[in-house]
Amino acid sequence: MVKPAILSTGLLAAPIHSLHITALNLTAIAASNGKSTLECWQVGPLKTSSAAGSIGSPFYSLGDVADVTFVLFVSGMAHITLPDGSDEVTIQGGKKGLILATDTADVSMQGHLTQFPSNENTVALQMPIKDPEKFRHTVLHSGGCHEVEMSGL
Repeated sequence: MVKPAILSTGLLAAPIHSLHITALNLTAIAASNGKSTLECWQVGPLKTSSAAGSIGSPFYSLGDVADVTFVLFVSGMAHITLPDGSDEVTIQGGKKGLILATDTADVSMQGHLTQFPSNENTVALQMPIKDPEKFRHTVLHSGGCHEVEMSGL
């Protein structure tokens, strides 16, 4: 049996009663009419973990593996652009470096371009989603999320 990946958003050292996170806002590379787009998405609701080592921390189950992928830039920087030049976003590695790439070849003809303009190594952790059509989210607006919107990270 394959266990789903877990995205934990709480700090293990933080008091459990101080965590009031109910959802995550993150930049998504999506697709519409065969073209990649940048959107600010809210995912959730988060549940409370009962797993050893993270009891009480908010989490969101990512499911099993597939092509739609959460990407966490742990360090460095990623500059993501759309091929037609209509939009761009810069993601700083670290606690607010989480994005979601959903512009797979079956929904986007050109995809997106990613460059790594930082002087330090850019390290990324990729977490695929098995059933993206069942993935619940709300589109908050077009374009990447602004730093003040990055709730839960």
